[in-house]
Amino acid sequence: MRIYLTSQQVLSFRKEGVAEFLNGLTANDMDAPQNAFLTFHGRIVATCAQLAKSSQEYYLCVEKDYVPPLLTHLDRYIKLGGIQVTSLPLRVYHDMDNTYQPADADVIPLSAGRLVLTEESPDLTVGEEEYRLFRLQNGLPVQGIDYRDEMLLNVDPTRLVSFTKGCFLGQEPIAKVHNRSKPTWRLVVKDVTSCSPQELAKMTSRTTDPADHREYGFVFEQND
Repeated sequence: MRIYLTSQQVLSFRKEGVAEFLNGLTANDMDAPQNAFLTFHGRIVATCAQLAKSSQEYYLCVEKDYVPPLLTHLDRYIKLGGIQVTSLPLRVYHDMDNTYQPADADVIPLSAGRLVLTEESPDLTVGEEEYRLFRLQNGLPVQGIDYRDEMLLNVDPTRLVSFTKGCFLGQEPIAKVHNRSKPTWRLVVKDVTSCSPQELAKMTSRTTDPADHREYGFVFEQND
């Protein structure tokens, strides 16, 4: 079993019709496992994993450092919509092999492994370096480490956005780039030997793979 305790915080958004409320403020469909809140200019405020608990409640898993700016961003919408937002005392683990089965937990599937939301405190089996390598091997950047407030399409043009869901905050610049051109930059995993000096200086999550002794990291490269 390989599990890693993430630095994500679980927020509960609760009210009848909460899915419609969040749908207008996020870039992806509400039944997708991951989503993003954007500014009017299409830049990221916060990315999250999401889970529909009921017709009246959604759980959002957000990196802790981005919870305050997200709540500031949403403040007027929350007040106008009468949404109840609560921080829950849950830990968020990345179950890398889909084998962790706590007695009482919620699960969010990812492209590699899954997130497990629980109050339990199991013995951790994965350290920072092994988890970084897992993220690099599976293309899983973390907000606050590998990206911050970049244009959404520079970070992830597939897993965090829907181009068919209809209107949402920040949709116009996203749709223009998608339909008329392409993102200027893209976040990719690169071997250090293939990086320019400028890319090396800005590389994040840099880690050596013990299997081939090569170093990799996340880099924003020009999208030629």
